[in-house]
Amino acid sequence: MPKGVTFPLGSSQNLVATTMTVAARIIKKTTARATTCMDVAHWYLKGNADAVEFCPYDLYLNVLAVSTYTLQEGSQPSRHGTISLFNVDVDTPHLHLLFSEETAAIFDVKWSPPRGHVNPLLAQADADGYLRIKMLEGCCNAVEGVNLKETSKEKISNSMCLYLDWNPSATSITVGLSDGSVSIVSVLDSELEIQQEWKAHDFEVWTTSFDTHQPNLVYTGSDDCKFSCWDLRDRPPNVVFQSSKVHKMGVTCIEKSPHDPNILLTGSYDEFLRLEE
Repeated sequence: MPKGVTFPLGSSQNLVATTMTVAARIIKKTTARATTCMDVAHWYLKGNADAVEFCPYDLYLNVLAVSTYTLQEGSQPSRHGTISLFNVDVDTPHLHLLFSEETAAIFDVKWSPPRGHVNPLLAQADADGYLRIKMLEGCCNAVEGVNLKETSKEKISNSMCLYLDWNPSATSITVGLSDGSVSIVSVLDSELEIQQEWKAHDFEVWTTSFDTHQPNLVYTGSDDCKFSCWDLRDRPPNVVFQSSKVHKMGVTCIEKSPHDPNILLTGSYDEFLRLEE
């Protein structure tokens, strides 16, 4: 079980992905010890922006993907969303809408790691239980003609897909589900195939991610307050460790250190940031 330290975040943080406005910000280093953060531009969206992702490919670093989730309440509740692409020009400054389409409600989107594909791929976790893969098309630098083309989709579950993460080689995706399950889906050419699926938690799996340095390991965090690690070499995956007493509320985020294989950061509804070793 990992050991770690805890940092209180407080209750006043304002995250762009929890509002109906997407705001592009630039962090500028002013001294050796200080940085400044300023607004570049903002855009009002018709829905709650719950995922924002800059494209990691060199030719498209200025492309920002934004997904939304809207619950239409009433006698027959429905969920719907949008996926949009923006060009973020920090020199102008300007936030320009390049592409937008209506979709099922989206909980998460992630770009594929650059080493895996010539064209950027965007994976989309939907409330209707589908995992969708879309390819970025158009000219470089996102000046004009940029769009997303769906290349494949797979019905993962009758439950909602809440979170996803690519493995480092962009050949597999881990998906967290609202019924507490986790699915590992292979990505080969234009085909998606469920490789493994197991009941990982008692409640919603809010976050799941591959270990950057050991991609046979998958981390999960849930509304049951548990933070777990699974070894995919076993079928079903074996629990490497499970922390059930550290987080006081649901685990919502797991972030790997790209530099130190022994460090993880976890976020929680209890408003504490924890450094795990």
